[in-house]
Amino acid sequence: MTASMKKKSVLCLLFVTGCLCTSFAMSEKQRVDYLDWMQKNLPAVEYFDNWQKQTGELPPDFDKLPSCNSLPDPLTFLNGKPVPATAEGWAERREEILNLYKKYELGEIPPKASISRVEVLEETKGEGFWSRNVKIWYGPQGKASVRVSISVPVGNPGEKFPVLLGTSLGGWGNMLLRRGYVSAGYAASDFMDDAAQLKDIYPDYDFSSLTRRAWMASVVLDYFETVPEIDMDKVAVFGYSRDGKMAAIAAALDERFAAVIAGSTGVGGYVPWRYSGERGGGEGIESTTRMFPEWFIPRMRFFSGREDKLPVDANLLAALVAPRAVLMEWGLSDQVANGWAQEQAAESARKVFRIFGAEEKLGLIHVPGFHGSNDQEACVDFLDIQFGRTDAKWAYQPIFGFDQAKWKLTAGQTKKFAPVPSKPARNIKAWEERKAEVISAISYILGPRPSTMPAASSSRFSFFGGSRINPGPTEIAKGQTGNPGQLAPDVPSWVISNKSNSYGWNAEDGSVASSRRIRIGVDNTQADLFYPVGTADDAKLPVVIWLHGFHYPLGYMWVYRQDMHPILELVKAGYAVLAYDQSGHGMRYNEYAPFYDRYPSWSRLGRMVEDLSGAIDALAKENIVDAENVSVFGFTMGGTLALYGAALDSRVKNVVSICGLTDENELAGIYAMAPRFGQFKEKPYTYGELAALTAPRPLLLIQNARDREVNIEKVSADMEKTAAVYSLLGVSENFNFVTPDDYGRLSASVQTQAVEWLKNHTK
Repeated sequence: MTASMKKKSVLCLLFVTGCLCTSFAMSEKQRVDYLDWMQKNLPAVEYFDNWQKQTGELPPDFDKLPSCNSLPDPLTFLNGKPVPATAEGWAERREEILNLYKKYELGEIPPKASISRVEVLEETKGEGFWSRNVKIWYGPQGKASVRVSISVPVGNPGEKFPVLLGTSLGGWGNMLLRRGYVSAGYAASDFMDDAAQLKDIYPDYDFSSLTRRAWMASVVLDYFETVPEIDMDKVAVFGYSRDGKMAAIAAALDERFAAVIAGSTGVGGYVPWRYSGERGGGEGIESTTRMFPEWFIPRMRFFSGREDKLPVDANLLAALVAPRAVLMEWGLSDQVANGWAQEQAAESARKVFRIFGAEEKLGLIHVPGFHGSNDQEACVDFLDIQFGRTDAKWAYQPIFGFDQAKWKLTAGQTKKFAPVPSKPARNIKAWEERKAEVISAISYILGPRPSTMPAASSSRFSFFGGSRINPGPTEIAKGQTGNPGQLAPDVPSWVISNKSNSYGWNAEDGSVASSRRIRIGVDNTQADLFYPVGTADDAKLPVVIWLHGFHYPLGYMWVYRQDMHPILELVKAGYAVLAYDQSGHGMRYNEYAPFYDRYPSWSRLGRMVEDLSGAIDALAKENIVDAENVSVFGFTMGGTLALYGAALDSRVKNVVSICGLTDENELAGIYAMAPRFGQFKEKPYTYGELAALTAPRPLLLIQNARDREVNIEKVSADMEKTAAVYSLLGVSENFNFVTPDDYGRLSASVQTQAVEWLKNHTK
């Protein structure tokens, strides 16, 4: 990072909940330098590289765009001015958002096309319905075409029916017909894409593949207007996965859609870019524009790791549909979804629905399972409500809810703790005094731990009568669907059985690892202990506890797309690795919403620290590991937890914390991990002092310089406190602070560097 870039990073004020922009502008050289950094540090994408060479386009002037790590406010214009909370005010903001979407994600879109002719390919009659397949010709000289299929119930003379349009010619078929709907579909998916031709038919428009499919839906609506049996006031569009993104875009572009049902859209749909990616445990801008480069326009790739600068996000896409109906659907263990993020997006978009008195039009539904989970009947229940076919109400109970105002009341939040101002530790005695103050402050922040009984006498657990299991990577999935207190499906088993490098666990590398399932902590939480194949029962391997980040769908099994999973790399290096889902994540998602109702004075971060201590207790009962040789390895949230865990438990011998310096205001607010942080204008301790509590034990702290969540200059200055303590104790070599020139991710090179560091510091 150049000195000028560092200066601007300070002025951008990343640690805010609002969106701020600077009065500076990037020079052309800085934009060229940024492109050079991308080309050297991000995986090559031929589609993007060819576009960039052809157009000569440079990255946008990031300094002229607002910086916003939280979601962009739908009721604030890009220039920072508030949007009047009226229909007229929203109309102006809506136009701005649409134009921003076209500029940064969708591409320029042709004007509305006219239908030249409709060719009936087939028409049949069934019992109580009739079906018709047509080919619609439209566009310049009628060159473009799209195939459409409709199946219509037979009703009374003049009766009109609602319709649900899908992205395959089969539609939802019988289920819709039985519910009194027209089942419709058009060729707008990877398997049958009539929009592909539009790229050549409209060469002056750069709209992306998903945008072309969404735009083509307007032609289908034009055809629907000619079908007497279709009620044009009750037309809905459905899509799942990438087709769900398309459906969300189509509903935003054409206001004739009265409703959209978007199933597991992932990012680019109703999962925010800002809350997904490497930090949020899902696809992100970098991986999406690399793996599916034509879904969005190439310009999107410039925002890899700079999601805070993207002027649009999922909440705005949902708001564009207001006051029409939106249903967001996802699977609880959906590898490309993120229920926490979607709830955040919905809550933000609701501001716009509220203007129209249409809050009930924005609904959410989650279903058990991985990607592909879909409850069609429940989705039609939602449409029945929105179309006035029933008096029922749509109810949704957030599974990641945190009511801070309620928490303040129940927790009796008067200031009971007066922090002592930080002073430089000039000698060991001064540090010991400050250390006691910091530990006291940490105890207050984490909250009082509830009373507990001793942990169970044995940590061993399996689904086969409690006997030890030692399955290989292909055996772990057999017959295992969950355990008491946690929910099916069994995420680790599912990931391993895929044998896919998409999840960092391919067949070749995965063959090195065996595992057994154990219990940890006072609540007997499920954990998995991985180790090299063929390890003797009494091997006494050094052990690493893997602490995952904000990875809500897959918990500890998350991995950055197509990079080796940290667990596998550690196992290949000769370690045993203990892994488990943190409270509120993965298979423990159901612990999130009720936590502060159950424990108003405690904290979720305190619960995580307790689990970590319980994990170390459990390792003492496993002969295959050396319980006196325990290291922790954490990323983002897990990196934060690694620092707290090591500070409070001397049994941790080595610490690796990567991108774990999440702002305390976010820990108190949006992440609801330690609400008591929100009481203080000046924090009772700094990350530098927290990290120093690990001394004299070895600590590797990696904070990527381009991480949008941190001010790297402020962090570097704070880490001088840590270095000073290690120096006082005469072990300066045990503290390593590294600032890779990268954005906030766990890259393959950094992961390998961290594993090598561990090997050099493990006894």
